Amino acid sequence: MFELSVACKYLIPRRRQLSVSIISLISIFVIALVVWLIVVFFSVTDGLEKNWVNKLTALTAPVRIIPTDAYYNSYYYQVDSISDASGYAPKTIGEKLRANKTDPYDPEFDQEIPSFWQMPDRQFDSSLRDLVKGVYESIKEVKGVPGIAGQDFELTSSHIQLKLLRPAPIFHAQNIFGGSAQSYLSYPAFLGNFEPDNGNLDKILFAMTPQDVNNVFSLLDVKEEPNKEENSVSRFNPAVYQERLADFFQAMTITGLKTRSFGWNIPRIFLPKEFAWEGIGILKDQTVKRIVLPTTVAHLAKIKKELEDQGLNVVIGKLSSDESEILFNGTKITPFLPITLEGGTPLNGQLIDESIKSAKRNSDVKFVIDFEVQGSILKGIIPYKGIDLGSFKKNENTGMSLFWVTQKNGSYLLPKDDNVGDGILLPKSFREAGVLVGDRGQLSYFSPTATTVQEHYIPVFVAGFYDPGIIPIGGKFILASQPVSSLIRSSHQPDDKSALTNGINIRFNNISQADEVKKQLLNGLKEKGLNRYWNIETYREYEFTRAIIQELQSQKNIFMLIAIVIIVIACSNIISMLIILVNDKKIEIGILRSMGATTKSIALIFGIAGAIIGILGSVIGIAAALLTLHNMGLLINLLSTLQGHEVFAASFYGEILPHEMSYEALSFVLFATVGISLLAGVVPAIKACLLRPAQIFNSSGG
Repeated sequence: MFELSVACKYLIPRRRQLSVSIISLISIFVIALVVWLIVVFFSVTDGLEKNWVNKLTALTAPVRIIPTDAYYNSYYYQVDSISDASGYAPKTIGEKLRANKTDPYDPEFDQEIPSFWQMPDRQFDSSLRDLVKGVYESIKEVKGVPGIAGQDFELTSSHIQLKLLRPAPIFHAQNIFGGSAQSYLSYPAFLGNFEPDNGNLDKILFAMTPQDVNNVFSLLDVKEEPNKEENSVSRFNPAVYQERLADFFQAMTITGLKTRSFGWNIPRIFLPKEFAWEGIGILKDQTVKRIVLPTTVAHLAKIKKELEDQGLNVVIGKLSSDESEILFNGTKITPFLPITLEGGTPLNGQLIDESIKSAKRNSDVKFVIDFEVQGSILKGIIPYKGIDLGSFKKNENTGMSLFWVTQKNGSYLLPKDDNVGDGILLPKSFREAGVLVGDRGQLSYFSPTATTVQEHYIPVFVAGFYDPGIIPIGGKFILASQPVSSLIRSSHQPDDKSALTNGINIRFNNISQADEVKKQLLNGLKEKGLNRYWNIETYREYEFTRAIIQELQSQKNIFMLIAIVIIVIACSNIISMLIILVNDKKIEIGILRSMGATTKSIALIFGIAGAIIGILGSVIGIAAALLTLHNMGLLINLLSTLQGHEVFAASFYGEILPHEMSYEALSFVLFATVGISLLAGVVPAIKACLLRPAQIFNSSGG
């Protein structure tokens, strides 16, 4: 405590110690700057690495098991191709796991086993060793890893075609409902199986948007017919449609409506008996053909400009009523002249449940609504026409939805609609291309026959979107139910056994246990004599991530070395400052020594002084880093504005740059700066210890 109080006293700025004070402040500033830079850099890079790993392991797994060439060349795998019980076709890992017989071969019925095949791998009781069930037993035997489970995966190729049916607004004086337009997207794609028990899907799944909800609802009454003409639309019969409608509103609660971008015609019955509003008349041949009403007068100028930009001739005027007639700028308007509420206006709305029971198409569904126009409240009942569903709430506890991915009891459910097809998950690149949840299409694949190759189609619809992260094929990697992926994969068995078309994903709660899981699995397979049939990899060893993770780790190691060098240079100022302080405090040191202060105490005083400067610099730097990370979005936007383009590409770094403090970086800078600052005080402390009271007083003339 004595040494600490003396060190603090020496560090208090004084006019007579101006040089020491200036060097101390510079040292604190430089250390704070270095600490700020290190904490921000490591926090961002650690966050990026975690985001990439989370997305990677959400789609794949922290550990995976891949069959080796020995597996594909084994009797166990090849025997299915000559066995009637197996349909004369090789089986996937999942099919092998579910098979009742390990050896389906019947010597009395099946063809003779080729002589060039490897000998069967049998156990001590002469039964065929089950290579798949054995590896699953090894997974169950892993100890000390909560939540560990294995799920087989399949990868194949297909071709997807989607039909996009969209409302097409037509901007002219009278037609504001517009029509509809069809477009198509067609892509070759990779297909993988959806894993219901993958608890990490929430890290990559995108939430439903209002556009998704409206698209699902708008397609409820649309029936897909393969032989129908391209621009025609078929409708479900009323019984099927009403059932689909009830399912939709059971899964989704609509809490509000919204006018479409091109506006909504207000029914005349909604208008009060007396009103006086500001509006915009759309003219054709100097005659008002439509009146657009803003919800507030403040929107007048904006709406006028938008209409003029569409090439329309407009005029601002007053729309009024005196109970007998409606006037615009003092001129009576006809009963059929459209009065349009501005686009994008929110409407308070509530579904009329009885309308579902009698609806034959979407326009028969009715809502009770109310909304405000320039201070007046309008209310009434309207059909679903010229409006969109606005705010909504998904009812997750109602069970499985027919229209989108849902979660129940920790498992994800991929829907299947008997009237439409199988639900699929698409990567975000499709979303960016304009695809919405609910869009329908088909997966096509080819299968050989005795004389030709046939093309087959599986009807599908979009049930959600996910972020594939940094996987190279992620932009075209579709997730479908296992029956769909298995059907397509079985139609063209892959010849390239080295391709990752089939394997086992190993998932568990704590990703940091990946190496431990691999070690235990290797030992378990070795004990069962199965190690040559399987290759085990952690996420750090995947071919498509190994280089990125290694590069990121190399950069972190290099920057850590640079950071230590910078800290050493920054703390070197402390040595200069303390040497000057020792020279200034010679007499006080002599007095302390003559009063009985030990060499250790004198050394501690200057060592503590160096550590205090390091701590102060670290605290200031950490505070600045916290402030920077908290306002990272504003900083990135500012830098992007100054540069004229994005500083960090969203496709690589994500929509939001990581901004959470890295405790690893925090502990590193604290130990490094305080430790080096303490060491920086060693040289001045040694110099102070070598001073003798007699020499000090003689040299000072005392």
